This record gives sequence, C-alpha cells and structure tokens, in this order.
Amino acid sequence: MRLILCISSILLIANPGFSREVPKTLAYSAQPTPYFDDHADEVAEIYDGLFFTVGSWDTGVLSNLGIDGATPAQNDWKDQAARNLKNLRESGVTENLLGVSFGSSEAWPSPETLLSEDFTDKMVRHFQQVGQSAKELGFRGVSIDPEYPYPRYELDHEVYTYEGYTIDDLLNAAAKQGREVMAALLDEFPDAVVFLLPGELWDRPIVRAFTTAMIETMADRDAPGGMHLGYERAYCLLDPVSQVAIPRVGDCAAEALLEGDTLDYWKRRCTVAPGVWPLHMIETGAKDYPVRPWNEELAELQDQMRILRRVAKRYTWSYSGRPLWYLPTEETEKKYGLSSSPFDDASSVIPEWRRILRDEGEVQDLGLLRLADQIDRFDRGEIGAIELCERFGTPGEWLVLGPLGNPHTQPERFPEKPFDRADWNWPVHGRDGVVRWFRFPNLEPLGTARVRAIYDWDHTNDCSTLLATTVVCEAEQEALLWIGWDDGVLITLNGEVVFDRSDYPKRGKGMLYLDRYNFEEKIPIQLHPGSNLMTVTSINSHGVSGFNLRVTDLDGYPIEGIDFDLQESFPSGEVDHRRSD
Repeated sequence: MRLILCISSILLIANPGFSREVPKTLAYSAQPTPYFDDHADEVAEIYDGLFFTVGSWDTGVLSNLGIDGATPAQNDWKDQAARNLKNLRESGVTENLLGVSFGSSEAWPSPETLLSEDFTDKMVRHFQQVGQSAKELGFRGVSIDPEYPYPRYELDHEVYTYEGYTIDDLLNAAAKQGREVMAALLDEFPDAVVFLLPGELWDRPIVRAFTTAMIETMADRDAPGGMHLGYERAYCLLDPVSQVAIPRVGDCAAEALLEGDTLDYWKRRCTVAPGVWPLHMIETGAKDYPVRPWNEELAELQDQMRILRRVAKRYTWSYSGRPLWYLPTEETEKKYGLSSSPFDDASSVIPEWRRILRDEGEVQDLGLLRLADQIDRFDRGEIGAIELCERFGTPGEWLVLGPLGNPHTQPERFPEKPFDRADWNWPVHGRDGVVRWFRFPNLEPLGTARVRAIYDWDHTNDCSTLLATTVVCEAEQEALLWIGWDDGVLITLNGEVVFDRSDYPKRGKGMLYLDRYNFEEKIPIQLHPGSNLMTVTSINSHGVSGFNLRVTDLDGYPIEGIDFDLQESFPSGEVDHRRSD
C-alpha cells in the first residue's frame, strides 16, 4: 500500500504522547466483478477499500444476500464478492465495506413501520444477515446509508397524523429500532467498522434518534470498530480553512448530543470520514457549479486531499457516479463487462485523479498548519468544542430569539427593537406567541449556523430568527466578515448595519453559493478593543434555513486572540461545560 508521509509524522516526534493514524482512503462504490480478481494490485495502489453495495436493507439484502438460509439469494453476488475480497485483501485492500441503504420509496419511516413490532423484527433479521454476510465474506465492516427518506425524518411531515400516538412515541420507537438493529449486526460481527452515510450526526429528529441509539449500543459493548461519519460536506471544493474544519464537525456535534459513556466511546472509537467528489464539476446535476479548466479543478482537489489527510483521523473516501477504480478502455470494458459514461477529457482527468490518490505531498500553508495544530489540541482535550469554533473564527454558541415573524409576511410579529430591555427574560411577541432569549450550542467550527436545528426542523417555514454574540478582541482590528445565507440575512455590528440581504428571490435563495462555496460575500468590518455586539437576523421563506459566518484577517485566516463571549451579554448562567477552562 502507498505510504502517505503527512505532517502527522512530524507531530509524532514533537508530541510523543499523541499519535495519529494515517487515514485510509475508500472508494464509493463497487459491485463484484472479475476485474478485482485480476487487478487487485492495481486497485491497492490508489485505494485501501471499496464500498460494495447491495441496495436497500430490505429488498437489496433479500436479492443479493438472502435471509437465514431459508430465503436464498436470487443471484451469485455473494460468491463473486467472496472471490473479489480474497484477492483484494491479499493485495492490501483491507478496508472494504458491505453497504446497505434505506430506500426513499420504501415504507420506513412511517407510523406503521416505526410502531410495529413485526416490522422491527424484520429489520433485526435483515441486519443480522448483513452482519453475518459481512463477516463471512471478509469485509472490514458495514456501511449504512439512511439518507434517502429524509423528508419523513421531520416530525411535521404529512405522513404523521398523531392519531393515537405522540411525538415521543415516534422518537422512542426510532431509538428502539436503532438499538435492536445495531445489536443484531454486532451479534454477528462484533468487530465491524460501521460507516454512516451521509454522516450528519445532528440531523432531523427521527433519523437522529435512530442513529444515536446505534452509537449508544456500540458504546455499551465498546465495539472496537467504531462508528465513522461519512461526511459529504467535503464534496464541494470549499475554501481551505473550511476543509481543515470539516473532519471535526461531527466530534463537536457529539458533545452536544451524546453524554456519559456514549460520549466517552465516541471520543475513543469514532471519527468523521470526509468524502471527496472528484468529478463534482460534471456530475453534480446543479446548474450553478462553476465549470472551469480541469487543471484548475484538479489542482484544488490535490490541495483538498492533502488537507484532509492531514486532519482526518482514520478514513477519507471518494464518491463518483463513474467507477474510477479502473482506467476505462474499450478492451477493459469489453473483457469485464464494465461501463463508464464517457466525458470530455476523461483520458487525462481520471489518470490525474489516480495520481492525486498516490500523492505524498504535505500541507505547506502556515496559516492552515496553525489551524491543524488547533485540531490536535482539541483531540488532546486541551481545548473544548466552543474554543475550537473560536479558533476557526466563528461562535460556538449563540444567543437566540425566535421563531419570530417573517418581516415580509408577518411584520406585526417581528420585533423592531428586541434589545431595548436589559432583562433577557422579558417576553417578546414572536411568530407563534411569546418567545424569550436562550442559548444555543451550535458547535460548528465550519461556521454554519443551522437555524433549522435550533427548532429541531419543526415548523421552520416562513419565519425569522435573531441571533447575537459578542466579539471580543484586545486591540483595534481590521477584519473580514465571511457570510453565506438562506434565504435572507441582516447583520449588525455595535448597532450599525454592516450587511443587508433581508430581501430574497420569490422562490427563496440557497445557502451553498454556486453549488460549491459556504461563503458568498466578504465584508470589511472594524472591531474595537473589548466587546463588539454582533447580531444576525436570519429570514427563512421555506426549506433550508441558516447562514455561514466566519471572522478573519484580511488574508482570510481566523484571527488569533479573538473570542466570542456571551457572558457580558447574557450574565445569567455559568460558562459552558464544553470550554476546557
């Protein structure tokens, strides 16, 4: 296997008590094929493992794996996979995963499937088979993809009528199924590495209940393989500072969502595995992604991979709709029955991507290396999640007032001067009645304030939210405010409006700029010595709601010595426990 000599090697010398595993790189996805039997050594030059996907946990498992021997598989998928895996392992490709998904058109989740013991028993039998097959075939573990039914993970979806059951009934049922599914898998494969795709831990309520219960079950057994979040946020070629932050977003979310032995297990065994999309420019399907010369795109992909290999703990992975684990030629595709959709420049782009996978270069940018050092401090427990966010130029927690009326549709429920009173508990008339200020542990070093998460994705259309923080610095400071938003936003600093995009298109505005960037605008601001009150009004028409915010120096790097402090603005309550001090 290739040897990646990253900056982590230097850190092992400088910090003898701290070690980092060089991350393995996996490819999504593959199907059994004789190609792997004949070319395992070639695959080993670029990948440490492959996702072999069988389809959904329900119908895909039935057709490709069978159930308990009583329901035989409908094809020879298992036999071919066994041969592939044997040859791949012998060549050093050892991190292969058996992948299952939850189908968007299948019944789960719904009241009938969540609250049914029979359906739960069915899930248990199928995941037991997944664990059994994965171990017997020689996989390193299992990948579970619950992404596709995402609309029904929200509690206000029309499928939930709440006739004869409650919200707690649904969440408890989802957690019960998560526990039983993971227990069934681990009963058969105790050492399994478990991937979660797409890997958002702080997600919509039903899937969060399901997945956190899976982690709790792994923690109860101290399952050695760990849970690994296959983060898709790195699919886009974001700015380099964001790339450094991505592999710790899930760790920070874990501090908000997990506790006790489960949180301890997370810190010891679990990681974020950032995913890269090398052909995003032509595969995204979105009309706004900037198309440019391939040499520019590939140069940034190389930088991205170097950054992620420096900061990822255990795994990175790549996604493509094309099987990039082989070089497409007419002879190869005819011999092995393979097919890859052609595209312009494929003959040069695919070999260059494979070269990037073999690249042993290191991160050279000193500003990024300073941020990587903060990642290491966080890993060692020297700083907490809130401080890590601050080191990346963004608040780890916010003061929040909402939901308020949308000023365009319900101005009578949008307070004109919410800061008039010193008493933060004073009632403010919001969209649905009286609201008061409260603290929200956003814990997002990437800079994303996910406003829908504040309300747990419940009834967030057509409203606004006011958020506040205090930016504290020692001296006068010229700075840049990086901002992205959905749908409208208005920002003030020390009482003055510094950015106003409170109007938005009739159909709403997406937060990801050009299907790639978190930050659309960079606003010059002046920070005074001491405390600077910053407020953000986030206005949502429908769907996604939130904004991205980061404060940097004029070169685009977070400013050392700047903090975001709520104590002066919100004196009641103690310093958050997530701070190391």
